[in-house]
Amino acid sequence: MRKIVLCIVFFLFGVMMTLPAQETAQARFDRANTLFSQGDYTQAMDIYRQIKQSGEISGALFLNMGIAAVQTDSMGLAKYYFLKALAFEQTQPKAAEALEYVESQFSRQSATLPKLPWDRAVEWLNKEAGSSGTFLVGIIFVIGAVVMLCLQWFNILRIPVISWYRNGLLATGLAVLLTAFYADYVDYRYNEAILIQEQSQVMQKPANESNLVSLAYEGYKLTIDEWKSSHEDHWYYIRLGNGQYGWVKSEGIKKL
Repeated sequence: MRKIVLCIVFFLFGVMMTLPAQETAQARFDRANTLFSQGDYTQAMDIYRQIKQSGEISGALFLNMGIAAVQTDSMGLAKYYFLKALAFEQTQPKAAEALEYVESQFSRQSATLPKLPWDRAVEWLNKEAGSSGTFLVGIIFVIGAVVMLCLQWFNILRIPVISWYRNGLLATGLAVLLTAFYADYVDYRYNEAILIQEQSQVMQKPANESNLVSLAYEGYKLTIDEWKSSHEDHWYYIRLGNGQYGWVKSEGIKKL
C-alpha cells in the first residue's frame, strides 16, 4: 500500500512540475505578442526563438515569426517561417497568402523544373500517407498472397484462376513495399531548405578555390543531399530548382 501511495505522490509531483513550464511558455508567447503589437519586432523575435527552442511550436508561432521577419526586411527568413506555418492546418490560409507576398518581394526568382510524376508520388507518400503506412499496406498484400498459397497447398481453395489472383496480389504487395522503402530512403537522404542570406556561391567542390557553378539568392529553395553533406564540415551538397548541383556553405541556410 505504501508503494502505491509513493507512486501516486511522485506522479502528481511530476505533473505539477510540468505545469509551470507550460504556463511559462504561454506567458512568454503573450509577452512576445505584446512587443510585436508595439512594433518591437527584434525583441519579439528573440522571445519567439526561445519558445521554438523549448519545443513549444505552433502554426501561430511560425506565422508571427514570419511577419516579424518581414518587418525587419529578412524576406528569406520570412519565407522559411511561412513555409513552416503552412504545415499547420489552422494557419494554412494566412501562411499561403503571406508566402505569395514574400515571393513577390524577391528581386531574383529561381527557375524551377517541374517534378516528375514519380517524385510527386513519393512526396505525397511522405507527407500524407507516410512510408510506414504504405509499408503496412504492402505487408498486408504479401500476407494475403501467402495465405492463398497455403490454402492451395491444403486443397481448400480449388478455383482455377486462384494462381492469377495470388501472383497479382504478391506482385502488388512487393511493388508497394519497394515504393515504401524508396520513399523512406528519399525522406532520410534529402532535405528541403531555404537560403536566407542575400547571396551564396554554388561551387563545384566544397572549397573556396573551386570552380563556380552558379549563384543562389535569398529565398531560393534548395534540396540538400544529407549523405554527401555529412562528409564535409560547413558545406552542403545541394540541388537548385533548375536542376544544377553543387556545394554551398552551410551558413545562411535554414532546413525545413
